[in-house]
Amino acid sequence: MESLRRIVAWLVIGAFSVAAAFGIYALLSPGPFGSFEADILLTTLVVGLASLAALCHLTSASSRWWPVGALAAAVTVVPVLMSLAMIWLNVSGQEAWWDVYGISVTWALTLTQLSLLGGLSSKARRRLDWLLIATAAVAVALAALITMLVLSNGEFGDGVMRILGVLAILDTLGSLTLIALRVFGGREERRDPIEAPLTLDAARSRRLRTLAAEQGVSAEAMLDRLLAPASGGDDLRDRHPGVDR
Repeated sequence: MESLRRIVAWLVIGAFSVAAAFGIYALLSPGPFGSFEADILLTTLVVGLASLAALCHLTSASSRWWPVGALAAAVTVVPVLMSLAMIWLNVSGQEAWWDVYGISVTWALTLTQLSLLGGLSSKARRRLDWLLIATAAVAVALAALITMLVLSNGEFGDGVMRILGVLAILDTLGSLTLIALRVFGGREERRDPIEAPLTLDAARSRRLRTLAAEQGVSAEAMLDRLLAPASGGDDLRDRHPGVDR
């Protein structure tokens, strides 16, 4: 999974680098700034936003929220392709087109947000899971309400807009809190000292390898011997003089 993330990250960076190069060329090329140059800049903007979204999707790749990231990546393809079609093919105008575009953008943003929060929060304290789940529920409810508004052709009352505003505020509050706690205040959960990994420093590692070479075994096998229960009550250090007392 880690190698796949690295490959995708480099592909994202490469794609936006190419788009950025074309955008800079459109701005610095001689001659008047016309519709072709404007299309290039709009394409650069779309590719840049898609690249940023892809990096958010990759955040959740090594967490329990990876299905959300995969779904977000799939959904994001729809508005990206529709945006490029509108830029270069002038495909738009029908009401159904704009409905699909608005709904796909809404869910792409929502799922991208959740994949980012899931990837960040999976590395923070587990006791914040309730906040992540609550924020995800609010975000999904907000996206569902926006979808209903798009499909209703503007036929909604004042109460719906109030609910929409409340959900948007709660969604923003939960997202900012999770990110702030992860970046600035989210201390890692304390590990059981028995379960925590142990790393030998350079000096101890060298002593272990030297002792293993004297015994003609690997460092791992030597460590297993040293950690094995002493038979007959003898001291490990008596059986292996290379170990300091």
